[in-house]
Amino acid sequence: MSDQEQTGSVLTGSSDASTTDAKAPADWRSGLPEDVRNDPSLSDIKDVGSMAKSYINGQKLIGKNRIALPAEGATDEEMSMFHSQLGRPEKADGYQFGERPSLPEGMQYDEAFETQFKDLSYKAGLTPNQAKAIYDGYHDYIGKKTELAGESTSQQSAEWVNSLKKEFGKAYDERIDLAQRAVDSYGDGTLKQWLTDSGNGNNPMFVKLFAKIGEGIAEGKTDAAQARSFTMTPDQAQQEIARYNSDKTFMTAYTSGDHTGHKEAVTRMDSLYKLAYPDETPGTTL
Repeated sequence: MSDQEQTGSVLTGSSDASTTDAKAPADWRSGLPEDVRNDPSLSDIKDVGSMAKSYINGQKLIGKNRIALPAEGATDEEMSMFHSQLGRPEKADGYQFGERPSLPEGMQYDEAFETQFKDLSYKAGLTPNQAKAIYDGYHDYIGKKTELAGESTSQQSAEWVNSLKKEFGKAYDERIDLAQRAVDSYGDGTLKQWLTDSGNGNNPMFVKLFAKIGEGIAEGKTDAAQARSFTMTPDQAQQEIARYNSDKTFMTAYTSGDHTGHKEAVTRMDSLYKLAYPDETPGTTL
């Protein structure tokens, strides 16, 4: 070897070239007893430092309430024990829901539902807090649903009343009175309660039916020599106007200012137009 190729220190006799081959690091598990050396739980631990950290973390968990998840295919008894460990009451009647929920007017608390719900909660393994959350949520739902249904019923009722006012026109109050008389004469308390509770007391189909019955009642109470006269509805008044328009004798009197029957014809037609096209809205329903 030439002087130029010599490297290192001439005083110490050292050189840059390594005199021995570097040895590969030994597997840290090689110093462990043979019965634990190849345990699968150690496969992801790369060195002694990692093992120490794992041990420390494990020690921190000792003493905490840890519950093992049931294995796949666990028996009913094992699942029941698991739910009990999570906090399920010993029996179904162990669920407590506190004060009864506030229910909408007309609704009564369902004792049978509470009993059935407790049984279902127990079978499902629910904790008391879980069961109460569902219980409260259900009653909140039916309360809001009933409230919305009530608003919808009120809106429907208002629409029915308006349609009756439009159809009956100036005869509205009279027809409602006739309908109420029919209900009072032929209906009992059960019918009246149903009409009120169901909202059908404003249903045009029932109102017109009872108004027609009421007309028969009113006509039956009049003297034979005097027929009962009812206020015309807009539809009836329009039909009457059409009948007069096709009556040549009436139209001659109506259009001729010097005709002896002109004033009477004009008064008659004017009253019919007021009934056919009412400009005001009256009264209430059944």
